Amino acid sequence: MIETNYKVSVITVAYNSVSTIEKTIQSVVHQTYKNIEYIVIDGGSIDGTQQVIERYLNHISYYISEKDNGLYYAMNKGISKATGDIIGIINSDDWYVEDAIEAVVECFSKYDIELVYGKIVTVLEKNKEQVFHKVPLENMWFQMVIPHPSVFVKKDIYDRFGMFNINYSLSSDYELILRFYSKNVKFWYLDKIIAYFRSGGISTKKRMLSYEEGYRISMLYIDRCPNKDSILTKIKEIYNQVYFEEKIMNDPFIWSKLLNDYFHTNIQDIIIFGTGIWGQKCYEIFIKTNIAISYYVDNDSSKWNTKIHNIKVIAPSELKNIVGYVFVAVNKYEEQIKQQLENISNNKLRIVCLNEIKKLSYIV
Repeated sequence: MIETNYKVSVITVAYNSVSTIEKTIQSVVHQTYKNIEYIVIDGGSIDGTQQVIERYLNHISYYISEKDNGLYYAMNKGISKATGDIIGIINSDDWYVEDAIEAVVECFSKYDIELVYGKIVTVLEKNKEQVFHKVPLENMWFQMVIPHPSVFVKKDIYDRFGMFNINYSLSSDYELILRFYSKNVKFWYLDKIIAYFRSGGISTKKRMLSYEEGYRISMLYIDRCPNKDSILTKIKEIYNQVYFEEKIMNDPFIWSKLLNDYFHTNIQDIIIFGTGIWGQKCYEIFIKTNIAISYYVDNDSSKWNTKIHNIKVIAPSELKNIVGYVFVAVNKYEEQIKQQLENISNNKLRIVCLNEIKKLSYIV
């Protein structure tokens, strides 16, 4: 039997969410579990969001609409008003499945646990959906592995370990959950879809800032990690990768400088090995610089003697009589490919791999 004496406080934070908030509210109102205290914190919306909320006031235990200091400040405001035994947060772009809270309460009833989380479905562009499956919890030391819309926490955990740190504008949910994890809060994974989450929010649009905050948060708790050395390497690897993709890949002149630094000369033209995703990304970068692309090279024989962007694709064997510079634009098997090309070229080619350029751009 489910312990129905558990009072669950659900918090929705909103700001100018007129097109989505009704679905959020209805998902709470129509829960199969009924012992719910619903708290709605609006940041002073001016687009009609308040009018939507006001249609459901008979289902809302506490509601306020006023200007505040951002998302996590508003969440803290909601937590401070909560009187339930368990607290869940569902934002105004997201929604629960109908029996989400019933399933969560069942977990708290059966097991000695303090935090429950489950699966979410991410709603992508054109309403495509992707299920966020379970990730090893120990990965928490270097990345957020718990989908926040699915998280329910006993209120006394907030009382003991604090609420959201508003100094982080995008990643305070990661800092909060990592703080709980580092304090040995008892986590429980519920193998069930709990909520739907719309992608394209502020953290998606500000990816680099989100990762910068994530890096600082990971480093803040690294000394509490039992596998500090290996995790520290992973933290740096992830941050450097994102920095490379967001900063270097979007600045072709930094990119060409890295190439020139690697070869110790001013590169005028280059050969791209690889016609896949990274081959295309590199093409887009090179055409914005003064570096010309002589050929594409690929091990896929079906692509030989075709053209991509009016550039001929040749077989690796054709490099035997060519003098020049080759950029291996692949993310897998690059060492094997580099060795393959070195065996073919008889030292006539200078070769660099994508990951070698990445390492030149590392900042941590």
